[in-house]
Amino acid sequence: PRARAKVPTEGSSSNRWGIAQPRQARTSQALVAVDRLEPAEPDAPGAVEATSPPGPERLLVRREWLFAALALPFAGLFAASLVSWPWRVLGLPGVSGGLTPPGIVLMIGVAAAGIFAMRQRLPMSLLTWPPGAIGAVVLVATGLVATEFDPSTGFAALAIYGAMYLLVLLVAVSLLDHGLPVAIGYTAFFVLTQATRFPVFEMEEAIANASLFTAAAALRSVVEVAAVAWLARRLVTAPVGEANGSAWALVLLAGAHGILASWEGPLLVGDLSLVTASAQAVRWLGLVLMQLGLVFSLSRLRRAFAHFEPRPTGDDTPHDQRKPSRPRPFYRRSRRPTPRTRRRR
Repeated sequence: PRARAKVPTEGSSSNRWGIAQPRQARTSQALVAVDRLEPAEPDAPGAVEATSPPGPERLLVRREWLFAALALPFAGLFAASLVSWPWRVLGLPGVSGGLTPPGIVLMIGVAAAGIFAMRQRLPMSLLTWPPGAIGAVVLVATGLVATEFDPSTGFAALAIYGAMYLLVLLVAVSLLDHGLPVAIGYTAFFVLTQATRFPVFEMEEAIANASLFTAAAALRSVVEVAAVAWLARRLVTAPVGEANGSAWALVLLAGAHGILASWEGPLLVGDLSLVTASAQAVRWLGLVLMQLGLVFSLSRLRRAFAHFEPRPTGDDTPHDQRKPSRPRPFYRRSRRPTPRTRRRR
């Protein structure tokens, strides 16, 4: 018999998601397992000593700091765009495409944080860090060619985005073991890293009141970052089986970003109209549906193939060499054999 797992009754306990839990915390998706097993009582029949395998210490995040921990990568990416705004307006040296030296440093910091989260075996409290890191790589690659309008440059940027999405997809498929909402949310976090970037309209002399438009784009980015962090916290702390609402809210927010930011690109190139803004929003919605729909399709395909997996029988004999089992005899309610059973005997 297995040793019984005991939850500590004093202080706070931790779980495999890396969230420090209070003593009377509600059972939720963040409370899936207990980190350590205590030995069973010595007087229990068949008691055995249970020990947990040694491993690296994991980062624990207190619940009051959970919102800040989940918002950190998005805040770092937004800060990279925010510090680049006055740097580019003042014409300071070191600008490469749409990137500035302090912005590149902040994005490198976000990428390093994502690597740290993966080395911690991706606790739930750091769920946004790896997609934020991959999104930082995409923003750096696309920011270097932001001022280039060559078709080959655009194709290269799209190829880089597709390669980074494949990395996100691999992790999302592995997260399906913890439920579809976690995998959908992980992919939505990567998509929403694009919401942390806003254009600087002061670089175009033909745009009147350019500072107001840049401030409006920055305000849109702040609102979306706050919404992402709030929904990420709801996804992490949602009770088991009730995380679907938070996951689909992230999907809706990812789609709404294309509508809220549809005016920025056309205005930056001097071709703002209802048609161009609508086309921009439709292209973004198609990209979001393709990325999140692929995760949903893979989850359904995985569930379908799960029915074909052989069930363990405990017998290593090949199926074609097993002896046919004897049919089960028929008995009456009085447990006496029926005439058919007597004839077979």
